[in-house]
Amino acid sequence: MMKHINIRKIFCVLVFLTSCMAGQATHNRAGQIVYKHISGYTYEFTVTTFTYTLSAADRPQLDISWGDNTVSTMTRDSIRTLPDNYRKNTYVIRHTYPGAGVYTIVVEDPNRNFGVENIPNSVNVVFSVKTIFRIDPNLGANNAPELLTYPIDKAALGQVFIHNPSAFDMDGDSLSYELTPCTRDRGVEIEGYTPPAASDSLVVNAVTGDLIWASPMHVGIYNVAIQINEWRQGVKIGSIARDMQVEVVDSRNRPPVIEPIGSLCVKAGEKIDLRIRATDPDNDQIVLTATGGPFGFDSNKATFTVTGSGNGYTDAHFVWQTDHSHVRKQPYIISVKAEDQNTEVKLVAFAGFSITVLAPEIEDLTATPDEKKEISLAWSPTQSSHAAGYEIYRSVGREEIHPDSCQGGVPAGSGYEKIAVTASVSSTSYIDNNNGKSLSPGIEYCYRVTAYFADGAKSFPSGETCAVLLSGMPPMILASVETIDPSGKVDVGWLRKPLDDLIGGKPGPFEYRLFYSESMDFDAPPIYITQNLVDTVYEHTVDTKEKYIHYYKVELWDMQNGGDGELLYEDFETASTLYPGLQASDRSVDITFERYTPWLNTEYTVYRCLSTGADCLPVDSIGFTGREIYRDAGLVNGQSYCYRIRSRGYRNIDGIKYANENWSHVACVAPFDNIPPCTPELAGESICEETRNILTWTYMENCMEDVEKYRIFYSPDRIQPYRAIDSVMNRDLHSYSHNGATVGCYYLTATDGNGNESSQSNIVCLDECGDYDLPNVFSPNGDNLNDVFKSFNPAAIATVDMKIFNRWGKLVFKTSDAAINWDGRDMDSRRFVPSGVYYYVCDVYEERLTGSQIRTLSGFIHVYTGNDAKPYEK
Repeated sequence: MMKHINIRKIFCVLVFLTSCMAGQATHNRAGQIVYKHISGYTYEFTVTTFTYTLSAADRPQLDISWGDNTVSTMTRDSIRTLPDNYRKNTYVIRHTYPGAGVYTIVVEDPNRNFGVENIPNSVNVVFSVKTIFRIDPNLGANNAPELLTYPIDKAALGQVFIHNPSAFDMDGDSLSYELTPCTRDRGVEIEGYTPPAASDSLVVNAVTGDLIWASPMHVGIYNVAIQINEWRQGVKIGSIARDMQVEVVDSRNRPPVIEPIGSLCVKAGEKIDLRIRATDPDNDQIVLTATGGPFGFDSNKATFTVTGSGNGYTDAHFVWQTDHSHVRKQPYIISVKAEDQNTEVKLVAFAGFSITVLAPEIEDLTATPDEKKEISLAWSPTQSSHAAGYEIYRSVGREEIHPDSCQGGVPAGSGYEKIAVTASVSSTSYIDNNNGKSLSPGIEYCYRVTAYFADGAKSFPSGETCAVLLSGMPPMILASVETIDPSGKVDVGWLRKPLDDLIGGKPGPFEYRLFYSESMDFDAPPIYITQNLVDTVYEHTVDTKEKYIHYYKVELWDMQNGGDGELLYEDFETASTLYPGLQASDRSVDITFERYTPWLNTEYTVYRCLSTGADCLPVDSIGFTGREIYRDAGLVNGQSYCYRIRSRGYRNIDGIKYANENWSHVACVAPFDNIPPCTPELAGESICEETRNILTWTYMENCMEDVEKYRIFYSPDRIQPYRAIDSVMNRDLHSYSHNGATVGCYYLTATDGNGNESSQSNIVCLDECGDYDLPNVFSPNGDNLNDVFKSFNPAAIATVDMKIFNRWGKLVFKTSDAAINWDGRDMDSRRFVPSGVYYYVCDVYEERLTGSQIRTLSGFIHVYTGNDAKPYEK
């Protein structure tokens, strides 16, 4: 990439450098960068700094580096004077990015305030704050969390200090917290920075964000940085490095105490009304405030009102009228802050509580049976219009449930089974036909419906609604395979009742006609006709050894007028024999009970035998179940196993319960290994200085013996197809080093000796080595200390275009080596350059998840050379 260097500009910059440095003053104490999405690739950034009001320095304007090779100048939007010589400065600016990518936004301002105990020579260290965020159309637009507590505070020597940033994410993304080093110019870690000393520990709670310092050991001013990470669908989509300042004072004052506040779970539309009290052990007055997302809504926002105060206490009233727009999976976090008004030093206490808002139950659920052995469901749409759809649950008989007040949905183990999901909030009906298997007449089926949301939230379940299907005529009760043979026997039976009600006072005669089919079409003539209405069982001779189900129906005809007769009742019933559907797997067989019956089976007894013939006798059962599937495990792969099933069930006719028992056909199968190994859980990190990514994974110990190898898949970004790059052949080795790469996405699979491959692991994307930077001083004087000008983190960079100029604009060095490695010699004369200030322009070619990017660095190098350096002539 060719650059046109303005020599006059370089000269002016160098001449002005000293006067610029003289104009810098020390004043920066804390700050942060947040953003919100406007449209497309346009975002609005809010930069907040907290400065020392007694300093002569003031910054009506600040530069912001966008991370896309551009820099803008921000004009201050507002100033607010705070106690203890703090000033809050707010800058607001919009920027449109060129496309998707990971961008690092940096704002810097010389310098930090004097006397920060854990930053060496803080008065000469540039203050900077940094935010990283991802633009990824696959993950959707993102807004940074709001940080509602100021990053300035006071602590007492020897007492536990707690601070919380009160982060609220309007998108409902997950947040995590960690400590990170404070930074200097270009967002680089400060050399010599150390966390403040603690008598026990200094930590940040990764879940709540509480910074806990237990306890300060020395008085003074300290800076710490909290990194707030934002996660969506398992991908880190942003991080804010918040630099905050804490002043530790020696005081006998003790911080106030906030009485415990429990977390709440409410239905949208309910009003929350809480009384909150803070007390002070030293009887000081207390200022009680609260922050959190519910205070920022345009409508139905929360309020926090002090209702009473006196020496040693303050009472407040928290009120929030929730509505349906507040429904989400992530709870709202409210942070309550109590600050005593001690004349010596004001100390604070924090207490947080969460509020989960769930959608109310679905209303007006109805269940209507029809003649097709179906039940039609309908309900009113949820008032939470941002719901994604509905989940439908069914049980046999009525079931009382006790839903989790903080989770929503139908609880597991309640007797209800999820049978369907709709994909639209406007889809408010469903027809239940048991997935084509038919529901059983006379059985009471009960239903509940819940709304679900894109973020995983679920409404409270609806009330229970039940329905019973009417029986066909005549009601069937039996289809039992009695013998297994090409000329086997099937007993088919039906009920006489309620025959008398059906024929009324008609003289008859009447006859039953029994039909048989292999596919439910019943095109063939009846297989049995009888006018003996007491005769309701027929033994059908048929091939029961073939692998198909037999279907039967019975019709009742009035033959009083002779001829073909008249069908008395057109709503007949269909009943099938029972067949063991077998699915072979590794050392096991899954048995499903295939049938189409108008009765309800409540118990299945499973028998195992060694052949399909008549010798497959029900001698020893291997188990029983009330479910529609049974697993026979502990088998030998390759050996044939045959099964026969006995079902027991019932049906209700006019309030009378008729029990039955039916035997199945026989089916055989040989188990084989087709079960893939367990799925690994993947993690990864970049070793930037070594140009490699390290992958590690966890694996359940009870799955280990089945693994032969792990396959590693890689994509340089989230768009290009993944390809297998390597395999780890040792099943006990759970790490892999991808050398030569610091950017990319990975997943892995586990494979066994039979070629079965696990499902892919979670995807891990690494793009952490964007901290390429250059020092601003080196001394090529032969003392073997800092003799070579080298870059920071060069391994992550493919190439650079580096040019270094002296104060007269002469090019003294150039290279494409990312490490730079300038020994201080002039590229033409090969002599050491004289001591002085040099200017550089460096185009950095980086590979990121979004593709190749060019970032331009420019700045000054202070060179201190040895005695052999010759001055330049003009």
